[in-house]
Amino acid sequence: MGPDEISPQVLRELADVIARLLSIIFERSWRTGEVPEDWRKASVTLVFKKGRKEDPGNYRPVSLTSIPAKMMEQLILGVINKHVEEKKVIGSGQHGFTKEKSCLTNLIAFCDGMTSWVDGGRAVDVVYLDFSKAFDTVSHNILISKLRKCGLDEWTVRWVDNCPNGRARRVVIRGTESGWRPVASGVPQGVSAWSGLIQHIHQ
Repeated sequence: MGPDEISPQVLRELADVIARLLSIIFERSWRTGEVPEDWRKASVTLVFKKGRKEDPGNYRPVSLTSIPAKMMEQLILGVINKHVEEKKVIGSGQHGFTKEKSCLTNLIAFCDGMTSWVDGGRAVDVVYLDFSKAFDTVSHNILISKLRKCGLDEWTVRWVDNCPNGRARRVVIRGTESGWRPVASGVPQGVSAWSGLIQHIHQ
């Protein structure tokens, strides 16, 4: 659960009752560009990965946000995905964040290209880059500019633009909560997927 303490199980069990109400909230939020305050908050908790539990480096921080906010973000992502597919603004070489492609298809395409070059007697050099904390440092202005350049409707662009404004988070460990602190950088959880997608739109 996120800071609003609305359980996914409750939403599922009451789906017949609240679906219409949520759709009204989603529609109004999209048309006005206003993002509810509860959707801008996140509780950060730690998830154990592996190794010694005494080592803080073996934990990954996870932001828990409002379930309705995540649902809205998925709807917005669907709109963006549909638009970029129809307009063919992402090249065929893009594998991450694209339907029916993955790290595996990327690796296969890469190996196929390298093998054909080596078989043809060509020299091959490979340089790998790992952008640490890439999504934490996405330029919001560039993201919005790219959305507009690819012709996305202004309602969706405005919603994405307003989404990070006024964000706050707190740390929750074993039921103990810190105070709320404003978020000064990075992008919301759902926007990470948009960022990964939009970074590959042709200029």
